[in-house]
Amino acid sequence: MNCTYKKLRLPLGLIPYGCLLAGLLAGLSVVAQPRQGTIVYTRTMDVWRHFPDEQMRAMVPQFQSGEFQLIYRDSIAVYKGVPKDDAPDPFAAPGGRMVIKLGGPGDDGILYKNLSGRCLLEETSLDDKKYVIKDSVRSLAWKLSPDTCTILGHFCKKATTIGRGGKKVMAWYSEDIPLAAGPERFDGLPGAILRLDVDSGTVIFVATKVVASVAGADLRAPSEKKALSRMEYERKLDEIMGPADSLGRRMIRR
Repeated sequence: MNCTYKKLRLPLGLIPYGCLLAGLLAGLSVVAQPRQGTIVYTRTMDVWRHFPDEQMRAMVPQFQSGEFQLIYRDSIAVYKGVPKDDAPDPFAAPGGRMVIKLGGPGDDGILYKNLSGRCLLEETSLDDKKYVIKDSVRSLAWKLSPDTCTILGHFCKKATTIGRGGKKVMAWYSEDIPLAAGPERFDGLPGAILRLDVDSGTVIFVATKVVASVAGADLRAPSEKKALSRMEYERKLDEIMGPADSLGRRMIRR
């Protein structure tokens, strides 16, 4: 059942003093609260979307999954992969067959975002060397929707945009978490993204844990000693691995 509420506007002189004071103190309390926390995501990628050939599909599992975390304090956010244990790789192909993995930001380094300064630094590895890519935090042209849902107890709203290669992106964000960021480079909404769907299921991020803690987290910016522009780094990738697909991902063959 849908309910509509109307606010009753009273002249300031008619508002009880106790209510006014309580409201002011509550507002000060909210402002004084530290804005920090950790969001853990599971990323699931449909590998077969990249291979229409049935013989190629028979060589690789359809889905690849990984865990990532977004750690933030005030306007600083760090996105990176969750450390893996020594368990066998469930995507390793037996018998020396080809293994294909599709990567993205945070797979082998960190993504450092200074949201207030619009600065983005992406630490990554290429050809056994560490690099830092200097870029800017870009707000996508999000279209907000009245659709809502609840994720991990957080009230969420829906937003859509068009991403790289003309692919549709659908996000569910929560204004309960005052952070204009999400997984990878998907940022710019009025709250933290808790679910993200790229290209109708090609890549899906789902938040599995939200905690108001950054205990032991390193939120320092990576060193810029080997910094490259995004364009310079893309050229290096093209030379070593070939061109990216429509989602900006490259295959790693082993």
